Amino acid sequence: MHSTRSAFLAISLPLLVVLLYFGPFSRPRVRAVATSRLGAEESSQMWDQCNTLYRAKKYEDALPCVLKLHENYPGSHIYMEMAAEIYGHLGRYQEEAQFWEKYFDHAPNPVTACPQIGDAYWKQGKEKEAVSAYQRCLALEPDNSDNILYLARALEKSGDPGQAAQLYQRGLQVSPGYTDLQMGLARVWLRLGNPAGAKSLVDKAVQKSPNNVDVLLAAGLVYSRQGDLRTAKQYLEHGVKLSEGYLDFHAALAGIAEDEKNYPEAILHYNRILQDHPDDQSTRAKRDALMAKQ
Repeated sequence: MHSTRSAFLAISLPLLVVLLYFGPFSRPRVRAVATSRLGAEESSQMWDQCNTLYRAKKYEDALPCVLKLHENYPGSHIYMEMAAEIYGHLGRYQEEAQFWEKYFDHAPNPVTACPQIGDAYWKQGKEKEAVSAYQRCLALEPDNSDNILYLARALEKSGDPGQAAQLYQRGLQVSPGYTDLQMGLARVWLRLGNPAGAKSLVDKAVQKSPNNVDVLLAAGLVYSRQGDLRTAKQYLEHGVKLSEGYLDFHAALAGIAEDEKNYPEAILHYNRILQDHPDDQSTRAKRDALMAKQ
C-alpha cells in the first residue's frame, strides 16, 4: 500500500453488476433505468468498443464512446470512472476533476476516486480545491496512511508545514516504517527549525533505502541546511545518477554551487531545469543573474 506517486493506488472499482470480462473496466449490465436511445445489445457492444480503444490507449477515440454511454446512463459510476481516466490521460484536468466529482457522488465506494480527485485539481493549480478533495478522501478512511500522505503533502506544498507535520506524525503512528511519511516529516521539520530531528529521520532512511531518490533528496537538503555541503552533494549527485530527470536534485545542486561560488556548475543545473520547464521564470532569473556575473 505504501508508494510514492499519485498513480500508485491500484484500486479495483466496485461494480454495479459484474460479468465475466477481462478488460480494464468490467462490463455493466444494461438496466431499465437508462434514459436512453440505446438498446441493451447496442450498449453492450459499445462498452466493448470503449474498452478495446482504452486498452489500445486510443483515448481520443474512446472518449466519445464512453460519453455516449454516460449520456444514456447518467447514473452509472462505471462510465464516469472511465471518462475521468480518459480525460486525465488527455491532460484535460478540468473535465477529469468534474467526472471524479460525479463519481465521488454516485459510486457505492467513493474512496476509489482517491487520490485522483485531488490530483486532478492539483494539476490545474487549484491548491485549495485539491486540499479539500484530499480532506474528503481522508474523512472516508481516517486511518489510511496513503490518504494521510496525500493530504500532508498538499498542505506542505501549499505553505502549511505545521499542519503537514501533524499529519505526517499521525501517519507514522499508523505505519511507522512508511518512508514517504518519514521524509515528509523530515522536510517540514527542517522548515520548522528542527534540523536535528530531520537528520535523525534521513540517516535512518538512508541506511534502509540507500537508492531511494526521495530519501536521497531529503538527505541532501538536510545536510545542506546544516552546512555539510560535501555530504549533501554526495547524496544529491547519487540521486541525479539514479534519476536524472528528477529536477529537484538539479535545483538543490544549483543552490550549493552558488554557495560555493561555482557559477558555471550552477548555470548547468539551472539550464537543465529550463530544458524541461522553459517558462520557469524564477529559475531563468537566477540563471541570468549568474551569467551576468561571469
